[in-house]
Amino acid sequence: MGFSVLMSVYQGDDPQHLTEALRSIWDDQSVRPSEIVLVFDGPVPTELERVVDQWKATLGPVLITERFEVNQGLGAALHRGLSLAGNELVARMDADDIASSERFAIQLAMLEEREDIDILGSFVQEISFDGKPLGLRTMPSEHHSIVANLWASPIIHPTVMMRRSRVLSSGNYDPACRRRQDYELWFRCAANGLRFHNLALPLLHYRFGAHTHKKQLPRLALEQALIGYRGAGRLGMPFYQRAACFIPFIRSLLPAQVQHLVYKLLTPMDPRRKSK
Repeated sequence: MGFSVLMSVYQGDDPQHLTEALRSIWDDQSVRPSEIVLVFDGPVPTELERVVDQWKATLGPVLITERFEVNQGLGAALHRGLSLAGNELVARMDADDIASSERFAIQLAMLEEREDIDILGSFVQEISFDGKPLGLRTMPSEHHSIVANLWASPIIHPTVMMRRSRVLSSGNYDPACRRRQDYELWFRCAANGLRFHNLALPLLHYRFGAHTHKKQLPRLALEQALIGYRGAGRLGMPFYQRAACFIPFIRSLLPAQVQHLVYKLLTPMDPRRKSK
């Protein structure tokens, strides 16, 4: 069964991480994609261009590239990329993560067996910026638990393999969302009746650590909170869950290192890790 991988690259990505990401979805995969759609979100440094050129020489027509003249944000890049994808099944992948060698084989088998699943994610192995293991991040597996905790973002975006037609029928990624475009999309998909599932396997090495919180500016965290508040309201979630959407915003007002400490302290209370 043919499938696509959807990626975006921008000027802040690390060339070595991009190399590792592409190697993991091609050289190291037991089942390879029939196409990789990579969107340049604005101009990128020469080193990143060189990495993509080298892979283009290796992959030929498998690697499809699209370019924005100026940076428009990940929502716009993924909106364009999903529109261009030529297969019904599309796997997301970030430019700094590493897929396990069996990721696509496992997800394809699950989606073939379970035609009721539209959006399929997984657990992840968290790694540091330099690749050191940090621990396992789990998520609720079953649809009802995922939707009940959707306000808490229980789908790890780069683990997802989705049915393209169903996601497009829910409106595709919002090109106006520069950040948390997945969070906004999942609420629309849930409201449209799409079904979610997370495999209880770590199918991705996910870069995460103290550096992550440097990117969580208060303005962006407030945008995320408002997306969650409105989306949770649309799904009829109780007020306390809608209010909880503002926790990341409150955390973003703290210094980066304190944000990371608060994140670790709150982790045992994370509802995503308690649900099945």
